[in-house]
Amino acid sequence: MGLTYADAVLLLGGRQSKVVSALDALAGGALLAASAGGSALALSLFDAKGELARLSGSLVTGLSERVSGLSRFERSERLAAAHAIVVLSAYFEELAAAPMPFAVEEMRLSTLDQLSLAGSPSDSDRRNHVAAALLRADVPLPGPDQSYEATLEALRACYRSLSGAVAGFVRGLAIWDGLNDTEKAACTSELTDALPARALVRYEDRVRQLALDCPEVGLWLNLVDHQATRVVVRQGFDRLEQTLLALATGRLPDERRDALTRAYRADLDRAIASTGDIPDGLRLPSLLAGYVTPRFRAVRAWRDGQIAQESWWDDVPVRNDFEDFLAGFLTTPAATEAPLLVLGQPGSGKSVLTRMLAGSLPAGEFLVVRVVLRDVPADADLQAQIEDAIRAATGEELPWPALARTADGALGVVILDGFDELLQATGVSQSDYLQRVAAFQQREADQGRPVAVLVTTRTAVADRARPVTGMVAVRLEPFGESQVARWLEIWNGHNALALADREPLTAETLLAHGELASQPLLLLMLALYDAESDALRSADQLHTAELYERLLIRFVERELEKAGTYPDDSHAIEQELTRLAVVAFAMFNRGQQWVTGAELDADLAALLPEPPSAEVPGRSLRARLTAADVVVGRFFFVHEARATRDDTRLRTYEFLHATFGEYLVARLVTRELDELIDAVRHAARRGRFPLADDALLYALLSFAPLTSRATTAAFVSERLRTLDDASRQTLRDVLLGLFRRSLDARHDDRHRDYQPWQASLPARCATYSANLVLLTVLAAGEVTSDELFPDSDSPVDGWRDLALLWRSQVRLWGTVAESLAVERGRVDDRRQVRVRARANPADRGDVWILDPRWFHDLGPSTTALWFVGYQSDEVVAGTTFAAAQGLDTLVHALAPLFDTLGTAALNTFVDPAKEDALRHYLAQAPERVAVRVPRVPVSGLHALLTLWLVRCEIASVDELIAAYVACLPFAHDAPLRGFPVGQRFRDVVTTMFVEDQARLPPDFIAVVRNYLDLR
Repeated sequence: MGLTYADAVLLLGGRQSKVVSALDALAGGALLAASAGGSALALSLFDAKGELARLSGSLVTGLSERVSGLSRFERSERLAAAHAIVVLSAYFEELAAAPMPFAVEEMRLSTLDQLSLAGSPSDSDRRNHVAAALLRADVPLPGPDQSYEATLEALRACYRSLSGAVAGFVRGLAIWDGLNDTEKAACTSELTDALPARALVRYEDRVRQLALDCPEVGLWLNLVDHQATRVVVRQGFDRLEQTLLALATGRLPDERRDALTRAYRADLDRAIASTGDIPDGLRLPSLLAGYVTPRFRAVRAWRDGQIAQESWWDDVPVRNDFEDFLAGFLTTPAATEAPLLVLGQPGSGKSVLTRMLAGSLPAGEFLVVRVVLRDVPADADLQAQIEDAIRAATGEELPWPALARTADGALGVVILDGFDELLQATGVSQSDYLQRVAAFQQREADQGRPVAVLVTTRTAVADRARPVTGMVAVRLEPFGESQVARWLEIWNGHNALALADREPLTAETLLAHGELASQPLLLLMLALYDAESDALRSADQLHTAELYERLLIRFVERELEKAGTYPDDSHAIEQELTRLAVVAFAMFNRGQQWVTGAELDADLAALLPEPPSAEVPGRSLRARLTAADVVVGRFFFVHEARATRDDTRLRTYEFLHATFGEYLVARLVTRELDELIDAVRHAARRGRFPLADDALLYALLSFAPLTSRATTAAFVSERLRTLDDASRQTLRDVLLGLFRRSLDARHDDRHRDYQPWQASLPARCATYSANLVLLTVLAAGEVTSDELFPDSDSPVDGWRDLALLWRSQVRLWGTVAESLAVERGRVDDRRQVRVRARANPADRGDVWILDPRWFHDLGPSTTALWFVGYQSDEVVAGTTFAAAQGLDTLVHALAPLFDTLGTAALNTFVDPAKEDALRHYLAQAPERVAVRVPRVPVSGLHALLTLWLVRCEIASVDELIAAYVACLPFAHDAPLRGFPVGQRFRDVVTTMFVEDQARLPPDFIAVVRNYLDLR
C-alpha cells in the first residue's frame, strides 16, 4: 500500500499553497486537475534547473515541527506523504541532471507533434501515461514487516517503471526520430538502467535525513540499530513505551480513557500466569517483571498464503526486535487498513503479549481496548464485543463511537485475543472474520475514527480465516537459548529465598529437554517440577517417556494433595492419569489437537462410567461442573478455550504441547497391554486359558492408527522396551491371538457408545488389526506372514489381502505403510513376508528392489527367461477398476508403453546374468560394470525405461553398458519371438545403440553386434 505523489503533495501542502500551485504549473495542470499535462511535465522533468525537485523537497523541509501538534494518525499520514515526496524528488533530481543527447528546448512539441498527439488516441494515451506514472502511481511505503533491503528493491522496481513511462514518452516525440542508433541506445540505457540506480542512491541519502528528523520513518525502514536487541534479551515492553513516548504529543487522556489505562496497567502487576500449581514458598513474577520479549517472524500475508503451515514460514527470517516492530507498525497508516495477525503455539505467550501491549501503550497516544474473545458473546458483532470488553474493564457502559470521539488525537487500538478459541469452542465457520475486521476498520476510518486492530490465534487454525489485502502476519517463535536463560534468571531471582538451599536450575538443564523448554508456559511447568527436590536435574539421564511420566505423576499428586486425597494413593493417581488419557484419545481418535467439552463428556461417559468427583478446589460451583470440567480443569498444561453463544458457555480443551497427549495415549495403551499380560499369567497359574479381554483396547484402537502421530508410536516403543523377555514373549502371543480374531464379529457391546467419529465396522476392524500388527512389531521386533496367518495355505496372500483392507479402510493408512518395512523372503522354498519397524520412514529404498521370481512365485532356480500370461489390458482393467488416484497415476504414466510394446514386454522377464552370450562378457568386464547389472530378473519395460533414462542423464560409460546388458536379451530374437512387439522392441534398442556407439568401448560394441547379429 502506498500514496501517490499527487496525494502526497496535497496532503503536505494543501490546495492553497503557493508551492503546490507552482508544482501544478510545472506539471501542466496535471497535479491538481488530473488533466493531460504530459508535455509540460516532461519539460519540467528534464529542466536542468531542477525546479520540480526543488519545490518538491521544500514540502519536506521543517516537517518535524509542522507535524508536532497533529494526532497520531495525522502525523503518520503526513510522514507517509513526506516519504512519497522523497522518493519522487530523488528521481526528479537525477532525471534533471541526466545526460541526454538533446537539449530540453528540443522537447517542446512541434506543430506536427501536437497534431499527431491530438489526433491519435495511442499517442495521446502515451502523453497522459507519463503524467499518470509520475503523479498518480502508488509509491511503495516501507513497513516494519519488511527489511530495508526489501524496501530498496521495491523502490528500484518503482524507479524502473517510472523510467519506462518517461522513455516511452520520449520515443514518441519528433526529436527521437532525429537521433542515430548510438544516441538512441545511450538514451534508453540512461533512462532504464543508470537513472534508477542513481535515484536510489539519492533516495537513501534523503530518507536517512527524514528518519533523523522523524523517528517513525526509521522504524518503518528498519533503520533502527538493533544491535542491542541481538545481544540482550529484554523483559517487559520498556523500549516500546519509551519509543512511543518520545513521539508523543503531550496530550493527556480523559477520565474514560484513563479508566481503561488503569485497568490494563494494574494487570501488569498481577502474576504472569494463572495457575494453582505453585508449591508453597514459590511465587510467580508479575507480568511486568516476568515478560520476556519473544523472537518472531513477520511477513505481509497474501490471500493464498498458507500461513498455518510451518514450511510457509521457512524463508521468513527470525527477528529479535519485537518492540521496534510494534512501534513501527502502530505508527504506519497501514495499521488502520488491515489487522495485524499474531500467530503462535499454545503456551507461546500470545495472550500475555496482548496484556503487555494493552498496559504499555502510552494513554495519551493510544486508545486501547483489549477484547478477550473467550469472555464476550461469540455471536455478537465486533462493536458489541468491544463494548462488552470496555464494561468488563471499567464497569461502565460506554458506546464505542462515543468513546472513540473523545480520543483527542489518540489512535484507537483494538486487541482481539483468541480467534482460535472463538473458532474451536463454537465450531462455527469464521472464514470471513478478518474481512469483517477490515470492514470495521474501513467504517471507522470513514467516520474519522481510524483504528488499528491486532488479532491473535493459534497457528494451526490461522488458515480458517481468509487473509485480507495489506495484512501483516507475525508468528511468535519458540524461545531460543538467550530467551530461556533470561526467563530462568527472572525465575531464580524471584524465588531466591525459597531455592536458597539447593543448586540453582541452569539453562543447560532446561535446554536438554528440547521443545518442552521452548514455550513460556512449558518452561514454567519444568521449573515447578524441578523446584521440588531438584527433580529435573536428577532426571538428566531419563528417556523422554520417563520424564513425561514423572512430570504427570507429580502434577497429579499435587492436585490430589489440594483435594485432600492422600498423595501416595497409587490407585487415585492412576485414575486421574487414565482420565487424562481419555482426554488425549478424544483428540487423537478425532484427528485434531483439541476436543469440545460436549465431546469429552460423551467419551468419558462411554469409557469410564464412574464419574470423577465434582469437588474441585478453587472453582465456583454456581454452575454444575461437567465431567470434562472436573477432569481437565485442574491442570494448567491443559488449555481451556472458551466462548459464549446464546448465553451458553462453550469450551474446548487442548494440551499446551501435543506431546503430552501423545504420551498419554501411549501410556494408556501400554497400561492395557500390561493388564492383559497379568491376566494371562494369572489365568495360566490356575490352568485356564480364556480369551484375552480386549474390550477397552478395541474401543481405543479401532478409530485411528497409532502411526498417525509418529511421537505416539515412539512413546509406545519406548515403554515396551522396559519389558523383560518373558513379558515380551507373553505379550507377543496375546497380540497375535487378538489379531487372528480382529476381523471376526464382536459380541461384546461394552463401550458401544464410544464414537469419536462415525466409523464403519470394516473400518474399525481394519484399524484395530493394523494397530495390533504394529504393537506386535514394536514388542517383538518383527512378525511374519506365517505367524499372522498360521492356518492359511498362502500366508503371503493373507498379508496382501490385509494390506488392501487397510488401504481401503484405515484413515491415514499411509502412515502405517511408512512406519513398517515389509521384507520379502523365503523359508524352505516357501514365500514369506517379514514385517519390521522402519528405522527411518523417509528411507524407502527397499521398495524399488523387487524380484519378479518372488512376486510371481516361480522359485529362485527359474531359468534365465520366462513369460507370465497376463494380458496388459487385463492388468490395466484390474488396476483402474478401483478408481484409486495412485494406481490411476501409474497407469496414466505407463499407458504409452503399454500401447506401443504391449503385453510381451510387460510380462516377459530375463535374468541378464544367466544369458550365456552376455555372461561371458560380464565375466571379463571390470567389476564396476558387473555390479551395475540388475541383481534380479527384469521385464522388458523395466529394462527399456532404465536404458532410456541412463541415456538421457549424464551417466558414466559403465552405467550405460549395464543398462544395455539388461535390455539386449529382449532385442534378441528369442524372448519376444512370435509377438508383434518383438521387432518393434528390437528396432528401438538398435536405434539407441547406433546413436550411442561413440560413447561405448569397441569390445562391447563387438559383443552387441554379434549378439544381435547386426551387420
